[in-house]
Amino acid sequence: MKNIKSTVSALLCASLLTGLCSCQDKTHEAIEETTAATTEVTTEETVSEETIQETSSLASVSDESAAQMPLFSGEDEAYQLFIEGLTVSIRNGEGYYYGPVEGVDGHVDDLGIAAYYLSWSDSYYYTYSDIDNNGTHELVIGHEAHDQEGDPMIIVDGFVLADSEGGYDILIISWERSETRYLGGGYFLTAGSSGAGSHSAQICHFDGSQIITDATIYEEYEGGTDSADAEPEYTLYLGDDYSEENALYGEEATGSWDEIFAEADSYDNELIGAEWSEVTING
Repeated sequence: MKNIKSTVSALLCASLLTGLCSCQDKTHEAIEETTAATTEVTTEETVSEETIQETSSLASVSDESAAQMPLFSGEDEAYQLFIEGLTVSIRNGEGYYYGPVEGVDGHVDDLGIAAYYLSWSDSYYYTYSDIDNNGTHELVIGHEAHDQEGDPMIIVDGFVLADSEGGYDILIISWERSETRYLGGGYFLTAGSSGAGSHSAQICHFDGSQIITDATIYEEYEGGTDSADAEPEYTLYLGDDYSEENALYGEEATGSWDEIFAEADSYDNELIGAEWSEVTING
């Protein structure tokens, strides 16, 4: 059984500290889906089979464990096209990547992989999963790391589902103001901050076709600072209903959050020890 943190404040703070095997200088603030990318475009590059390198991994698996998750040729091709397109997008200094589908121009409602965010490292990683055990694989862009206590965790920069018609659903992302972790059992934790006195976290799960929101909690400090003597105020919403009628406050909010988080964090994380393929961005 995993250790469950007893306070929401500790969880919100700890969830923003990766401490890990990444050389990126990333900050983690508010949960948002759109931001302006400021990366300068100096060259336009294309990608070939030789530039998509899958020769190293952050964790190793045996031949037996790898054989338990065979890739169907159609899935393999679809996800490889996505990875190739994402790599080109990163190298070309684009802000977000929405998939290798003609006509997709990045509407406000669409989630896109934060290509500019991934460009801050020399490489990025991906693996395949079947977290809902339905025989269809998902693409996870991210990596295995360790938290401040040394326990392994899974950072998710993108969670992608390919459909039978050649399209893609980008269901979860991370960016510099929001970090998502995979907890196990289909559950994800996203946490961020819009400033020193405003933090938030959300628990959601994958039901095989879409992401379902379980709970969202907000931690606000009067005066906009989370100094040691400041008292936070908590507001929690269950599901995706953010109406006043659906809000819980104070100890009722934190108590409900602790229960939901404990349930989500109680599952074994099936991505710990997975094989992660590396894609070199610069080089």
